[in-house]
Amino acid sequence: MNQTCLESLAPFATEVHLSAGQVVVWEGLPQTSFFIVLHGRLSVSQTVRGELESVLAELGPGASFGELALFAPAPAAATVTAEERTVLWRVEKGGIDGLIGDPDMAWALLKSLAGKVRMANARLVEAVRWSLESAAVRPAES
Repeated sequence: MNQTCLESLAPFATEVHLSAGQVVVWEGLPQTSFFIVLHGRLSVSQTVRGELESVLAELGPGASFGELALFAPAPAAATVTAEERTVLWRVEKGGIDGLIGDPDMAWALLKSLAGKVRMANARLVEAVRWSLESAAVRPAES
C-alpha cells in the first residue's frame, strides 16, 4: 500500500500490538476488519482436515489482510497468527466506507485483492495436480 493510502487510513486506524503466538483472526469467525502490518511477522493458515493446517502465506511489514471484510463481511477464511512481536493497524469497515470512493484507495485495495486471487488460483492448481498425481491420473498434455 502506498504512502498516500496509508496517510488516508491513519485517522481510521487503531494500533494493535501482538505477542508471538497471539491470533488476530480466527478462521470461521466473523471478520469485519482490514489490517496492515507495520512491524513483525504473521502466518496465515487454513484448516485442511481436522486439526491439520496448511500455511498459506507469511506476512511482513507493508502486507495487508482482511480486505474482503471491507466489501462483504463474512467469516474469516483463514487464521492469522503473530510469529513474533507484531504491530498492526486495524481499520473497521465503518471507518473506511467513505475512503472506498477514493480512486487511489480503491485501486490499492483492488491490486491487493488481485494478488491474493492469483495466489489462491496457483494453490488450487497445485492441489489439483497433487491430487491427480496421488491418484495416478495423468492430466492431458496441451
